Amino acid sequence: MKKILLTFSTLTFLTLSYAGGYRVALQGSRMLGLAHAGTSVFGSAENVFFNPAGLMFGEGNKFAFGVSFIKSTVKFQNADYLWTAQTQNPISTPFYMYLSMPANEYMTFSVGIYTPFGSSVKWEQDWVGSHLVNNISLKAIYIQPGFSFKMNDYLAFSAGLIIGKGSVEYNKNINRFLTGDNGERTDITLTDKNITATGYNISMAIRASDRFSFGINYRSAVVFKSRYGKAEFNDEPSFFIERDNFKAELPMPAEWSMGFSVKPCKRWLVAMDANLTLWSIYKKLDIQFNRLPRNVMPKNWHNTVTLRLGTEFQLNENIALRAGYYNDESPIPYGHFSPETPSLDSHNFTFGFGYQKEKWGFDLAFLYV
Repeated sequence: MKKILLTFSTLTFLTLSYAGGYRVALQGSRMLGLAHAGTSVFGSAENVFFNPAGLMFGEGNKFAFGVSFIKSTVKFQNADYLWTAQTQNPISTPFYMYLSMPANEYMTFSVGIYTPFGSSVKWEQDWVGSHLVNNISLKAIYIQPGFSFKMNDYLAFSAGLIIGKGSVEYNKNINRFLTGDNGERTDITLTDKNITATGYNISMAIRASDRFSFGINYRSAVVFKSRYGKAEFNDEPSFFIERDNFKAELPMPAEWSMGFSVKPCKRWLVAMDANLTLWSIYKKLDIQFNRLPRNVMPKNWHNTVTLRLGTEFQLNENIALRAGYYNDESPIPYGHFSPETPSLDSHNFTFGFGYQKEKWGFDLAFLYV
């Protein structure tokens, strides 16, 4: 009978919740303890996301499940007029689930379900930036089936399909001035659910020795296209329409990841990653209504590089301690304020704990931004 390795993971994540743009970097609790420097850390089910080729350097079936609890707060102050505002965001719970099953010693099939992108921000209604956003809930779930194959004891490759499922609810005031007959400012809510898009994933893993590994992973862009979105107006004046339909596109950017890991000694692991996220695909948010004028919001985001450093120390055969750091660069152009997602560079510190028996284990991780 093949060994089945189960990993149950719970993550706790406080303060500012999202990575650069609307990327959610919470796809594995062991790897989060290592600051997500997981492209070259092989042998666990979390490789389904970080580098599926690395599954070939482990044994047996593997399953992992995890959930994160995100509490975020964003504050705004206008420097000229001292206007202030603060978000009132609910707790978010992105999750992941991975399964890998070897067909033989040279090939493994895998599937992952995870939430790599999203944004949940709720400002006070009619705040000073309400013509940009009052609240937004953006959700993207990826389903990633794939296979990995080993060329020899040192080299493995993988390829997989990405099926993205997305939904959005976005509320903003029409502008600074339009009000309804009751005197309240007119706002619009855009909603669309069950949007589907596709992409792909390829990776390479090299285990040069028991102490040195190298990996490369590429995840393509996935572009969600809303074709039958609903637009509903609130507090609109009597001469205004009550509802409309819209079309829009929102890209989930491609990402290159490259990393290596070394073991200075048997119990100590050090891993480093560099992630290139191709945010330049996000040029504008173009909302085309059926009856109302077209609304084009320039974005012009730029590509970003995130450098990650993580370390793990094995206290004994069951317990591991982890820590890491990464600097996350915002893709939003300098001098621009984007209230639907944090537009700030950030320093990120991670800590983790793992307990592993022969066939099961659990991990806890904490990220402070």
